[in-house]
Amino acid sequence: MELFIATTNKHKVEEISRILSAHKIALRHRELKIIEPDFDSLEEIAAEKARQAYETLRAPVIAEDTGVYFDAYRNFPGTLAKRVFLGLGFEGLLLLIRSAKTKRAHFSTVICYHDGKESRCFSGELGGTLLQELVSVEKDRLPYEKLFVPDGHSAALVDLPIEEKNKISHRGKAAAKLAKWLVSKGKK
Repeated sequence: MELFIATTNKHKVEEISRILSAHKIALRHRELKIIEPDFDSLEEIAAEKARQAYETLRAPVIAEDTGVYFDAYRNFPGTLAKRVFLGLGFEGLLLLIRSAKTKRAHFSTVICYHDGKESRCFSGELGGTLLQELVSVEKDRLPYEKLFVPDGHSAALVDLPIEEKNKISHRGKAAAKLAKWLVSKGKK
């Protein structure tokens, strides 16, 4: 089976691909022009992106969406994490974090599989603490990873080797559920 992933984010492709390849599932990356929907739930966003990708590819596809939820701000920025980062940058995020009463936060990811007949979503979550200073600025990784220490770890998410990150991360958990389902359904 050939499974496509529709995203412009190379980091997401690498992480999910590593997990699926361990189950002998090949993942092919396609950058598509997908309209990012303004929904409140990750499930709805990922499902709509997968549906749009399937309409273009006409092949089994996955799409992913991730939110970052700061406890002190009623789970803001949530599904708007990318837009908030692009608007505020690290300086704005650090101002929010430093003035927050609690530094607790979590990532949530939903990966949606769509093959034209069936649509199925898989989720994962990772809790942790927000940092008041940016770490590993030079690393080419996702921005919020430079501000977040996962529960049970002393290093920021950005500083964990990808193998370790994939074992604990929100995206890793969702991708592992997807892989298990694909294998159980004989879709691989």
